[in-house]
Amino acid sequence: MSKNEQLHNVETIMREMLEIQNKSKMFVNLLSEGESLSQNQLILLLQLKINDGMKATEIAEFFSVTPGAVTSMCDKLEKLEFVERIREQEDRRVVKMVLTNNGELKVKDLFLKFPQEKLIDMTKILREVNQLMNKIF
Repeated sequence: MSKNEQLHNVETIMREMLEIQNKSKMFVNLLSEGESLSQNQLILLLQLKINDGMKATEIAEFFSVTPGAVTSMCDKLEKLEFVERIREQEDRRVVKMVLTNNGELKVKDLFLKFPQEKLIDMTKILREVNQLMNKIF
């Protein structure tokens, strides 16, 4: 393979990755459309669902924010009764944020905005992309 072909392949990969990133942003925009919560708050609810709760330090790392910003974000979600703070049994100093029943319902409601067929298609395609990426990395 020539250097020009390699360069073309890298450019194509970068272009496609940027397009996927843009489509991901559009998806989050659609999720948050008409919602009273910020995109970060909605993403946090999804992350808490996926991870079965998270520590404040994990949330701060995920969003690249300070622990103070996490406290503020979580306080708002706690007031709305979407999350609650749970102390770990092994170390009572460690606090984990988890979804409440209302938070679980909110996450479900977010995805009811999309036709089921589209969600199934997206799931299938994204799994395939990730499986291919796992073979590479």
